[in-house]
Amino acid sequence: MTTSANAIEYRIEKDGKVVGHHHYNIMCKSYFEELLKFQPLAEHTITPYGYDEEEDYWEDEPENLDVFLRGMVRFNKEIREYYENEELNKNGRV
Repeated sequence: MTTSANAIEYRIEKDGKVVGHHHYNIMCKSYFEELLKFQPLAEHTITPYGYDEEEDYWEDEPENLDVFLRGMVRFNKEIREYYENEELNKNGRV
């Protein structure tokens, strides 16, 4: 059985306005690659929040979305391929 303690919500913001949300259940695949739609990534922030085991609300500090996703390159194939393609495009190889 899943509880709210198994879920992390993410708020996506640009220029101080909420432009999207992402839900992650720690018992399931993450699908963080869906966050690549918020372009340009460097102009967005992501803020995790949710409820702990005692159903107390928590919220972390906002983080730049580009920095957040680059931290997942080792673990997420789609995100890794996105950044590899970005690097190729930047270097004029595509």
